Amino acid sequence: MRIRHLRYFLVVAEELSFSRAAARVHIEPSPLSRAIKELESGLGVSLFQRTKAGMHLTWAGEVFQDEARRILSLVEDAQSRVRAAEKGYRGRLRIALTDSLAQPYLTKLLARCREEEPLTEVKIVEMTVSEMARALVHDQIDAGFTVHTELRAGLVKEVVWTDRPIIAIPRNHPLLSLEKIPLQEVARHTLILCHPELCSGGYDVIHRWFYEAALPFPTSAEYVSGHEPMVMLVAAGYGIGIGLASQITLYSHPDVIVRPVTDDVPSTATFITLLDQPRPEALSRFIDRARQIGELAIG
Repeated sequence: MRIRHLRYFLVVAEELSFSRAAARVHIEPSPLSRAIKELESGLGVSLFQRTKAGMHLTWAGEVFQDEARRILSLVEDAQSRVRAAEKGYRGRLRIALTDSLAQPYLTKLLARCREEEPLTEVKIVEMTVSEMARALVHDQIDAGFTVHTELRAGLVKEVVWTDRPIIAIPRNHPLLSLEKIPLQEVARHTLILCHPELCSGGYDVIHRWFYEAALPFPTSAEYVSGHEPMVMLVAAGYGIGIGLASQITLYSHPDVIVRPVTDDVPSTATFITLLDQPRPEALSRFIDRARQIGELAIG
């Protein structure tokens, strides 16, 4: 089984077309088809069902798709560790960022890690919350940051810092007459919200606010993958945005004005999530530094 064939298989599985897949991997369809047949022959199974209407993965193909991703991830991880060792690193932490988090707290944390433990490489990987949970289970990452409040079995979370939510409002909007914005007023306007899949943690937090306030969740909304496109749409007049103060203020725009929410809306916690098992000392030190930065922000 060749690594190249695994990559070919995953592209074909995504495209469900040899011609489109061949264009992506920069080879002709015929050798690509032969490579997939060699892979099927080596495994002793059919990975694709080919019909006049097209092609689709067999059940064996669906199972192998997950395994191929895991194998390639392990290979890439091994390559990364070897390169890091060549550069002189003696340790490594693999940290996921979800929910499009780009808080100044993270910048301070990573800078402090480089200063205090220069021989430990901290590798940052962006992914969704569901991808983070799978990556933790398959030992592809050591921990991940999220604002999502729920967990799957076998994982634990710890609060590292909190942040106040704010409302991003376009110029000349009637809400600007208020110093602090209550959720009842927010619910009356078209919202620009975190995407329920790409940014599920942020969506979960906002949904919980409305639920706990006994307010109907807004049905009139635009969905975005993060705070930067949110600010862009607010500036264009598409609606008002809800986000974290430390995030939205990174993407200031002359046509967007921010207002705090009323005090009854709770602060949003950022969690570090990891497996419920003994943790390496380097990871414990990383979490301790994150907490210390959160405490300094409160102070």
